[in-house]
Amino acid sequence: MMAAFVSVAHRRLRPACGTPSKPANVPLVVATGSRAWAQYQHASHRPLTAAAAAAFCCRAVGAFPVQRRRRAVNPNTWARRAVAAGSRATSTKIPRDAAKHRWNGLFQGAYCINLDRRPERWEFMRAQFARLGMDAERFAAVDGRSVDVHQLAELGLITDLALQRYLLPDSMKLFGFDLTAGAVGCALSHLFIWKDIVRRAHGQLDPLPFLVVEDDCAFDPAFDESTLEQRLQHVPSDWEFLFLGGQDLQHCHHLLECGNGVRRHYAGFKETTAYLVTAAGARACLEVSIPLRWQIDTHLSENDTHAIRRGGIDPKGWPVISKCDPNDMPYTVKPMSYCLWPPCVAQHRDAFATDVQICEH
Repeated sequence: MMAAFVSVAHRRLRPACGTPSKPANVPLVVATGSRAWAQYQHASHRPLTAAAAAAFCCRAVGAFPVQRRRRAVNPNTWARRAVAAGSRATSTKIPRDAAKHRWNGLFQGAYCINLDRRPERWEFMRAQFARLGMDAERFAAVDGRSVDVHQLAELGLITDLALQRYLLPDSMKLFGFDLTAGAVGCALSHLFIWKDIVRRAHGQLDPLPFLVVEDDCAFDPAFDESTLEQRLQHVPSDWEFLFLGGQDLQHCHHLLECGNGVRRHYAGFKETTAYLVTAAGARACLEVSIPLRWQIDTHLSENDTHAIRRGGIDPKGWPVISKCDPNDMPYTVKPMSYCLWPPCVAQHRDAFATDVQICEH
């Protein structure tokens, strides 16, 4: 598969309409005109230290020139730098009183994913970050409306089945699983952030995790740094990915409780509203999410104990939804994931409609 990716990626690709001419063999996936060209010009060429396939794919998705690898030195009532590999974001720091807040001791960076055409959501998040005394960086999300999905498929970054189902009428799509324009933009945004986390943590002996939040995230009014610090003490030490909230759609999550206010993650738990992720977790996320077949939260959950028993994930198969069996409940192992429950965050659906699903949950 890797050889096929390289073969496709080195073809001469026609630039998107409005994109300045550029050298051959430089795939530009996100068709956003001069802005995308600026991303290419400023993109860092430092290779990932993750698995080769994940590293190559993310470099291609991020509008990177394909090069020979160098040696890698009821919660609904709750209302350092921009990622060069993704959209060129304006980093907006929120003032922090260091004497009162210790967020830097819990995580080393916070990303907030926000579309350029959603300024009201960024203001909503800014107000929360100011209240929390948290430094956060705005990541200008990939707009799925401007992504050439056919080119993603040609590069091998989404599967043929995913493309076929992407082109179906909304009424025929599998809710919560099939890719939509918003789901593609959401997935690519998270992929770019995971890639940047791997880069930022490179060379650190014991790197702190990173916080990632989406722009419709409403923090619990009681949430603060001391609350998070206390709750982290109950999370098993092998965690790589920690959901701060989400939806238990299969209502089986209680079967996976493994500590005070902590549950293992499983396929019935959805959303990426807010989470903590380690560098190892970011690598794992890249490896399980490329090529894209379904919405990103499905990729984050399908590598579970039952999948291991079946011999792995069928790349051409449909999502497998296991039955809720108290004696044999599957849970996610790649990335090794846990959830805080009760949650610390929730999607603010009363104020913001979904950009990912064909309709609201």
